[in-house]
Parts: sequence; C-alpha cells; structure tokens
Amino acid sequence: MNVLVLGLGLHGGAIGTIEWLAKQACLPGRQGATITISDTKTAEQLSSSVEKLRGIPNITFHFGNQDELSLDGIDMLVRNPAVPRKAPIIERARAAGIPVELDSSLFFVHCPSQDVIGITGSKGKTTTSSAIAHVLGALDRKTVAIGIDGISPLGMLEEITAATPVVFEISSWRLEALQEKKISPHIAICTSLYRDHLNTYSSFDEYIEVKKQIIKDQTKKDIAILNADDERIRTWEDAVRGQLYWYSLRPLQDGEKGIWVDGDDVFVRTPTPAASGDSPLSKGEKFCSVSDIPHRAPHELRNKLPAILIALLREYSKEDILAAVASIPDLAHRLQLVRTVNGVDYVNDSAATMPDATIAALSAYCNKPLILIIGGSDKALEFEELAQAIKAYPNIKHLIWLPGTATERMKATVIPTTNASSHDAATMDEAVQTAADLAQPGDTVLLSPGATSFGLFLHEFNRGNAFIRAVELL
Repeated sequence: MNVLVLGLGLHGGAIGTIEWLAKQACLPGRQGATITISDTKTAEQLSSSVEKLRGIPNITFHFGNQDELSLDGIDMLVRNPAVPRKAPIIERARAAGIPVELDSSLFFVHCPSQDVIGITGSKGKTTTSSAIAHVLGALDRKTVAIGIDGISPLGMLEEITAATPVVFEISSWRLEALQEKKISPHIAICTSLYRDHLNTYSSFDEYIEVKKQIIKDQTKKDIAILNADDERIRTWEDAVRGQLYWYSLRPLQDGEKGIWVDGDDVFVRTPTPAASGDSPLSKGEKFCSVSDIPHRAPHELRNKLPAILIALLREYSKEDILAAVASIPDLAHRLQLVRTVNGVDYVNDSAATMPDATIAALSAYCNKPLILIIGGSDKALEFEELAQAIKAYPNIKHLIWLPGTATERMKATVIPTTNASSHDAATMDEAVQTAADLAQPGDTVLLSPGATSFGLFLHEFNRGNAFIRAVELL
C-alpha cells in the first residue's frame, strides 16, 4: 500500500499516525508499502518532527507547495486535521477515487473498544476531556485518553482492548472525517458552540453542522451529554437518538436527566436502575457541594460536571468519585497562574484563541485590577462582544497588544469603548516587560489573547510558553 500523509506539523499527532501506518505496511501481504509525507512548511521548520521519524523505512518527504504533487500510485491519502478538507490536492484525490482518511476515521474503524467517549465544542473540550480522563483513569486504570494536547489516536491503538474506556477529544476537523463516514461515538459530549474557524468554514451554520456530527449517527443504545447553558446546543434535543443528559450551572427543568448547580450545591438526576428499586438520584438529589469540585472560574466548574455524571452512570461510589474529582490537575495555558512577582500575579490563558474565551477569562478576574495582553492572528471572527465585555469591566487598567492580522481589527473595535490605556508590543518579552513596568502590587497580568497565535508563534502552546519564559526572567 502506498500512502500519502498530508501535514506533519509540530504537535505530535501526525507522528503517531505515521508510526501506526508504518506498522500496518509491515504486516504480512503488505511488504513494500511506502509512505510519502507532505507539508507546506519547510524541512527546517519541521526538523523536530522529522527527527522523530528517523529510522522508519520506506518514508519520503515532500516540503512546500502541494497543489501539483503527483498522486500516481497512491492507494490512500491521510490528511492531518489542520489540512483543509477542500484543499486542491484533496479534491484531486477524491476525483481520482483515492480514499481520503483522517486519524479519527481510521481510529474508529480499527478500535476494538465500543466504549468511546467523544468530546467536542468550540471551547472547553480540553478541560472537559482531561477531567473525564482523570476521573475515569482513577476509577479504571485501563482508561486511555487520546486527542488531548496532541496525543495521537492511532498511536494509542496498541493500548486499547475491547474492555478499554477511551476518552477522545475531537476537533471540528476530526469530526469532518466522521461526518463523511457517518460515525459518532458511543457517548457524545458537546461543551459549547461559538463562532470559530470561520476562516475555514463557509458559514457558522456549516461549522455547527460539523460539530453536530458528535451525535448525528448515534443509535438508541448511545448517550448524549450536552451543555444546557448553550442556547444553540439546546436546539439539538430532538436530534438525539439515544439517552439524553444535560449539564448546567442552573437547575434543569423538571424531568430532564443530568447534573446541575443550584446555589452552593451540585444535584444529579439519572434513571432509576431497574434492578435496584427507587434510586434517590432519580428524583434529583444533592450529590456534593460546589466546593468539592476544584475550579477557578464558573466555566471550569461546568466543564467538570460531565466527568462526575459519567462516573455515576458507571455506578462508581460517591466517595471514589469525589476523591478522583478532588485531584483533577489544573491545565497549562488555561488560567494558569505562572508566578507572583512583587505582589503581581501573572496568568497564562494562551488557549483563549477566540473572543468568547477571553470574555470568560475576564469574568473570572472581574474583581482584580487587570492588565490584559491581547491580540493575534485572524480567524474571520467578530470582536464587538469582546469590546462590550472590556467596556463593562472598569478593573481593566491597561491593554497590551501583540502583533497579528486580527490585532488592528480588534483595536478598532475595542479601543473606542474603553478607558483602559493601550500599549503596543512587538514580542512577548516586550509585552511582559511592559506589563511589569505598569503593574502595581495586587494587579493581575493576564495573557488571554482572544485570537490565534500564527505568525508570531507556532501555536497557542508556543505562545503560552513564551509568556512563561518571559515571566520567569522578571
């Protein structure tokens, strides 16, 4: 078999895919197969990824323009999630009858476990996925997490048996492949729907339809767990074929199954187990206090509720569940307190790659004097709501602008509405030093850009790490 892999990247997911493909090529009857790896970046830019593939036989590389890349002799094309599905070379492959796959579609075909928990959403999917993986991992050591922070789905297949619970964070790009193959996971979770990636999709409606694939091809035996606080997700109720559960920071409606917050307490309502009589949980009973769930902001609390619900549906004890929940670690690049210097907190929220994420971060720090580092690359998003949020928080003293294709549009929308002073920075080091010069004891310096990082940085994690390094040098 001759396979063309489009997109090598730097996150590591493609490495696991290529290593898995190489192993398949070595199976009996497949000797002589080759893998061609193509990426629009240069070999120098991708040197760290290329180095990891050294020693794998029958691999060739093609760097640069892909439009004229020959498809002669190619039996299958595997595209990296970051490669647009309507890229010219993809269209040529489809026209030639060459199967086009992603790691997500190949994973579901080859995964021996039916117990796959898929999580998607514009924001919150990594926090939710990580919380579920942590809680289930504490309760069942067989649990495998994939898709989270670059963990390759195909690279983990050897760890998975028919009895393995799999927690899969699924981006919209990975859902595109499942949409084409009409595949949805056994348990589907959607955390939020915001305007995002509109530089990739023709409309917000198209983007939502891709996200909806998480439930679209489920069966009556499957489970959907949806965020009741998102008005757009609320409209999916009639599309759910299996069992439907909601999670919310507000009380659910009578008769709705799920988990919710009411005041200082967390409540659960689940079906009554047929063999065990009347379960008090079926009536909607208090499960724990909000203080039992570690969180730094309301949206973090909500994102951890599905982990509790899934553990309850698997009939783990309250004591074991709460012990696992209490040890959920904070995630890097998401409201991450890096360091306190001269009475000033420096917080890394580089994963805020869209305005709605920055708005959530601002609400978490609404009572502290704030210096906001903002700006970056454009995804064809709108910034009016972000401007209104910044206007509504008089605690924001200074705005420090990182360069990028979105920054000028952001400035044009935000600056006229706020009394916060604006300062330009050419680099992250300059942004952090400017913030340090402006800060007073009791202030918080918050990196929450509201835009992507491409151009000045490789990705949002590279941006966050640059912030951390600059803070450590203060």
